Amino acid sequence: MHEYVKRLPPAALPEGGVASWSVADAERWRRARVPAVFAPGAGSWVLLVLAAVSYVLTSGMSASRGSGGGVTPGGTDWLGYPAMVLLAALPLWYRQLPVPTVPAAVVVAVDAAVSLASPAAEDRLVATGYLLALIVSAWALAGACLRLRARRKQRALAIAAAGRRRLELPDRAPETDGYRGFPQFYFGLAFCLVAAVILADGLVESLAAPAQAPYDAVGQQIAALLFLVPGTTVYGFGHVAYRAARRLYEEPQPALMVGVRIAPDGRYWLYPDARTTSGRPLIGCLPKSRDSDRTARLLGTGATYRVGDGHYDIDPYSEPFEAVLYGAPWEGAEVAMEYAVIERSAYQGVEHTYAGVTVAALLPRRCHGLDPWQPADGAARDAARRDRIRKEEQQRREWDAEREARLRERERGYGGRGPVRRRGGGTRGRRYGGPYSSGGGAGCGSGSGCGGHGCGGGHGCGGHGCGGD
Repeated sequence: MHEYVKRLPPAALPEGGVASWSVADAERWRRARVPAVFAPGAGSWVLLVLAAVSYVLTSGMSASRGSGGGVTPGGTDWLGYPAMVLLAALPLWYRQLPVPTVPAAVVVAVDAAVSLASPAAEDRLVATGYLLALIVSAWALAGACLRLRARRKQRALAIAAAGRRRLELPDRAPETDGYRGFPQFYFGLAFCLVAAVILADGLVESLAAPAQAPYDAVGQQIAALLFLVPGTTVYGFGHVAYRAARRLYEEPQPALMVGVRIAPDGRYWLYPDARTTSGRPLIGCLPKSRDSDRTARLLGTGATYRVGDGHYDIDPYSEPFEAVLYGAPWEGAEVAMEYAVIERSAYQGVEHTYAGVTVAALLPRRCHGLDPWQPADGAARDAARRDRIRKEEQQRREWDAEREARLRERERGYGGRGPVRRRGGGTRGRRYGGPYSSGGGAGCGSGSGCGGHGCGGGHGCGGHGCGGD
């Protein structure tokens, strides 16, 4: 059983100490975020609704346009297809990939502006659809630029709070750059390859069709779109996740003393510290089991650190615990957290205190669902824990005594016909015990075998000794 320690023992701190992240600095970091309407979650939902309405009004932007250049009635618009894909991908890219969102929004905006000037825009519904596409691109472009600016500002604020000192990652920190993003990378690449095959088939058919009877490849375009949008998103997310993990191991990182609290959904949320109750959750992450090593470094036994020194376990779902954060925090960044845990045996044997390490990517999420917290009384919690352990041990002793009483009762019930099997070893009655043995008296006949050599040992009752002759 591993339990989190409220305050880091001195042995868990880096040599020379580490700077604390004050509440004032953390609030400046919080205010550097983008407005709520441009947040990754809210902004992506707004873009999704507007993009869907735009598709409905323009029929996927596949109508014939004077600016399309060579679009034959009944044929397929290939020049407008990239903008069609990018418009559908903007909501997902905005949430996970703000960097490629910028050029994608520019392409969609240019295509929508050109379409508004085309003869197809004479229809008011179609013109409204193109206008919505222009609004979607402008919203995505503004939000993505603001998010990238907020990232740079948050990184600068965190580095300023950490000071000039840079530290290597703790020993035995999971090397996430060896697997972070790889599944998404290959999964997205497979989706993109499938889409490429579908598009190639439609394009070949369109080029081979005679001018009098053009080939309609809209079906292939739509099918490829269903693979391209999730494929490019997952591919890009895998690449970004790998790069973030790679940056964490490339060079020494700034370090800050922070608080960490676990939400009901399992996410770890960073606090300015673990002692100031006015501090608010800043940003969260969701580490996997392979991203954590809770016994990375032995710090000492239970006798080394005492409750009076602030060294006591807490409920991490109710209040934060201290940790050293390696890496500048901003959405999408990979960071490492070093904290202390107490390992206890099932029956409260020797306690061991370890330095645990967790590596995870910070998520673009703001909803945490955490209530304000109050610090627990370490001495009271320790006394309650020891009282609970004493009760568990007393109950275990009562169970053992009850089991022994049942075994003795069963032995008396057998009336000396042989030993009773006890849990963990022995047998209830061996082949030469019980009714088949001469030791009990009842198993022997009246012949000469019982009194002589037959029952004493050797070939025993099963032969000519006890059968009676």
